[in-house]
Parts: sequence; C-alpha cells; structure tokens
Amino acid sequence: MKNHGNSVSPFDAVIPRVGTGSIKWDEAAQRFGGDVLPMWVADMDFAVPDPIIQSLRKRLEHPIFGYPSDGPAMLRAADEWMAARHGWRPEPSATGSISGVVPALFAAVRAFTQPGDTVMVMPPIYPPFMNAVRKNGRELLLVPLERATDLTYHIDWQALEKALTRSRLLLFCSPHNPVGRVWTEEELQRLAHLCKAADCVVVSDEIHADLSYAQHIPFAKLAARSVLLSSAGKSFNIAGIGGGIAIIPDSELRQTFRDELYRSQIHQTNACALTAMTSAWQQGAEWQTALREYLFANAQFIHEFLRRELPDLGYRLPEFGYLAWLDVAAYGDDDHIQKSLLKAGLGLNLGPSFGPGGAGFVRLNFAAPRSVLEEGLLRLRNGLLS
Repeated sequence: MKNHGNSVSPFDAVIPRVGTGSIKWDEAAQRFGGDVLPMWVADMDFAVPDPIIQSLRKRLEHPIFGYPSDGPAMLRAADEWMAARHGWRPEPSATGSISGVVPALFAAVRAFTQPGDTVMVMPPIYPPFMNAVRKNGRELLLVPLERATDLTYHIDWQALEKALTRSRLLLFCSPHNPVGRVWTEEELQRLAHLCKAADCVVVSDEIHADLSYAQHIPFAKLAARSVLLSSAGKSFNIAGIGGGIAIIPDSELRQTFRDELYRSQIHQTNACALTAMTSAWQQGAEWQTALREYLFANAQFIHEFLRRELPDLGYRLPEFGYLAWLDVAAYGDDDHIQKSLLKAGLGLNLGPSFGPGGAGFVRLNFAAPRSVLEEGLLRLRNGLLS
C-alpha cells in the first residue's frame, strides 16, 4: 500500500459527531465513566462516499417508503463486487439479503443447532460471537488461537480437530477481529477440509474483508456447506443504516437459514440500506482504494509512534482494516490499564471483553483523521506512563 506521508487527504478532515446519535461518541462518557476521546466502536470518523449520499438523496425525493423487496439490484451489485474485489463470483441464487451481520450470526446459531448443542469460536474474538452462542442457550466451545512471539496469531489445528468431534457448527471470523489476521488460502483450505470431513457448518463473518491489505479468500468459495456473512457497513462506513448479505452455496443449507430468518422476522433490509449498499458496491471502488491506503498509512504511523514512545508495548501491523491489537501487559494489569486510560481521557476496548487471550491487551480503532489519531496516541502514552 502507498504511504501518504504528510500529504493532504480528504480523510484528514475532522468531522464532529457528538449529537448525531452515535454510540461511539454520544455514549462514550456513560460507558467509560468520564470524558474521553472514543477510539473503541468499529466505525470510522470519515465522511461516507459522495455517491452513496447522492443516491440516498435521490431515494428520499420519492415520498413513499413502503415495505422493500429483497433488493435484486443490490444482490447483483454484491455479486459483481465480490467478483471484482475478491476474484470469486457466487452463483446468483446463493446470495440473499439480511437485516445485518450480527442478527444473522445469532440466527445461524438457531438455524443449525438445538438448545444445549456446542458451538465453536476462536478467541480472542469480537464479543457478539460468544454472545450469539450463550444468548441462544447453546454451549460455548472455545478453540483459542495460538499467539506467536511476534504477535502473529494462528489456528490451533490440534485443538480444532478435537473440538470437531464435539460440535457441528463453527462461528469463524475472516479476517479476524481483533487480532488483525487475514487468513491465507492454505489455512482456509485446511479448515474447509477438516470441517467437511467432520460435517461441520462454518459461518464466516467477512464484514471486514473489503479492507484487507493482503489477499482475502471468501470461505464460501472453498466450502459449499458454509454461510458467508458480509455487508458494506464497515468498508463504506454505513453500518448505522443496517443491511447485508448472506452467501450460501448449498441449497439445503440456504433454505434452513432463510427459514430461521423468517421465523425471527429479520429477513428484510430497509429501503435506505438497499440504496446505500447498491451505490457503495457499484460506485465506491475508487474511494475505498484511497481509504485502504490512508488506513495503512495510519497503521504505519502507529508503528513509528509506539516504537519511539512506548517501546515495551507489543504491536504488529494488522493485515486489514483499522483495528490495532495492542499488548499493554508491560504497563500493568487490566484494572490498572483501564484506570490509567480513563485518567488520560482515552476510551478503548479492553482485551478481556474478547474472551480468553484478551487479558493484557486493548483494541484501538484508528479509522480517524491523522490529527485525531495522534492525539489518541499521545493520550495512550500519557496514560501508560503515568
């Protein structure tokens, strides 16, 4: 990726978000118990691409907002985007609309398991993965990732093979949030082979895939008995509008999943989401390329800052997106870190919320203008060194 250095970028614009109903900004003080710079929730402090704004304005000119269709134009745009961005075109019938990736994750647990069944996840991981299992009355089977000394994470294949004797459903995160991995084709092929042999369905959350710096391989390309969940929400900063897609190559699996969506009444995507996602996938490629370059430069900026100011902090450049997984164990235990960051006025996700393997870590969202990122890093330094 290119490094913009000190050149001016439209992503450098600081856009105030307080008072917009933002969880990230308007609920930060309540969550953290003080006035903080919020760098936690995984949305971006960047303006949505102009083509999306214009498409929404045009839709708003029509004065009727009845129940929307399944969005055939959106589904075609999704398939075209998948082909152009990730080199794989699913069969048209395989792609369907969903109200959102997290609701679909919860629905998949209900669709493919019964109460009391075990469901596998690989922590440290985005908390809704674990909640989708627990809140639906299933048994959570943890298969923690292995962490190398350079903070590279890998699948524990021996533990996975053992877990596959107990469970027929894996909730998989690809790319993996928060550890920053884009799984290689070799890793995904091995996973697909093992799960096929064990008759295990894989639900792959790929909502961050479009922001990969390395080559992302859609899991559904390799495994028919899988559910690929995605959206334009993360990669075009329209998460608040909702909506998404599920790609399921196997027709029987697809019907089982759709039946659960209807039972739960979460099968519809709202009219504005259909408009926004269609526009994003049809007109957003150039903007997103520039975004990835800016984010990668931010990741490098973090690397240089930490090497200079906090040499005992562990950090590895993420392979996608805008989430920095920081090893802060050298600066105290989790309780001390939390108090120190709050005192410094910085709101981050604490590692323990991501499950086993999260202790001693924090997650920092660096999808912000460079000036805001620098201020956040200064607060991080001041908090850890206080």
